[in-house]
Amino acid sequence: MFARWPQAESEPSYFRLRNFGPLGQDYSGASIRLDSPAGPLSVLVAEVSGSDQLVHSILREFVFDIAWYVPLFVAFALLLAAYSVRRSLAPLRTASARASDIGPGSISIRLPEAGVPSEALPLVHAVNRALDRLEQGFSIQRQFTANAAHELRTPLTIITARLDTLEGNGQLSALREEVARMNRLVEQLLCVARLDSVVLDVSSPVDLRQIAEEVVGSMAHFALATGRTIALTGAKQPTIIAGNAVAIADALRNLVENALAHTAPGTEVLVDVGKEGVLSVLDHGPGITAADRPHIFDRFWRGRGVRTDGAGLGLAIVMEIAKAHGASVAVTDRSPNGARFDLQFRPA
Repeated sequence: MFARWPQAESEPSYFRLRNFGPLGQDYSGASIRLDSPAGPLSVLVAEVSGSDQLVHSILREFVFDIAWYVPLFVAFALLLAAYSVRRSLAPLRTASARASDIGPGSISIRLPEAGVPSEALPLVHAVNRALDRLEQGFSIQRQFTANAAHELRTPLTIITARLDTLEGNGQLSALREEVARMNRLVEQLLCVARLDSVVLDVSSPVDLRQIAEEVVGSMAHFALATGRTIALTGAKQPTIIAGNAVAIADALRNLVENALAHTAPGTEVLVDVGKEGVLSVLDHGPGITAADRPHIFDRFWRGRGVRTDGAGLGLAIVMEIAKAHGASVAVTDRSPNGARFDLQFRPA
């Protein structure tokens, strides 16, 4: 039988001797303690430095015992870094989403400051202060518009009353038309100012059929005076929605005025009341090009080559009233010619 090889009691330890021996050479070696039948045995092995065997041995042990931890550690460090970066940038993503909601109709929104990194906090403060100044400027502009329109209202009313008592030639009639146009512009400016500054109560039950009848009845004389006609079609029974009757009537009146201004003389403008809460106005005009449709609801916008007496506020008022009601406005072509405006309200 072969003798049993002694078992090591400990891991080998490495040492280095400098200037050892009569030649003063440097040695590198390893020592290990073994358990033998004769008792504990220490074995020391050394060689002159310059040989790379010891280095290879150490590196081999490093690779097998330690190096496999490195990929796991690197992967963990990368995941931890990615998580930390995403978490620190979360407030900035929230502020970015909030900033995308800011517009002329929501100028009171401010960027959140809670949780924003200290490095980006001065920028958020500066943006919020700029929005404060911008909101103040908008408020001053709206107040000026409302005050100017209110101050113009009284003298125009007096001029209109005095013109009605005078008798004259065609020039006086033209003057009355200009004064009437100015009166309508003032009314639209006041309407815009109210929509900008006052939140509409849109919770009352409203009958769209009744509103359409009143608007068509009030606009019939104006339509006949301009050589057009106006008719009411659609649902015969009440169509009830939740909204503001005065505002909806103003929106429909602006749509009818826009249709009468663009429809051809001798044609008819239709006002249709749908059963599902839809008010539609149809005309026989030139229609609206696809390029112009994104802009027709902008304030003071008028299409190229279009000559009208309006100031470009009517459709803007319609859109503001629709937004206040949570409604939508759709514009489509009418065959063979003309345009169709659909004001879709939510059912009560």
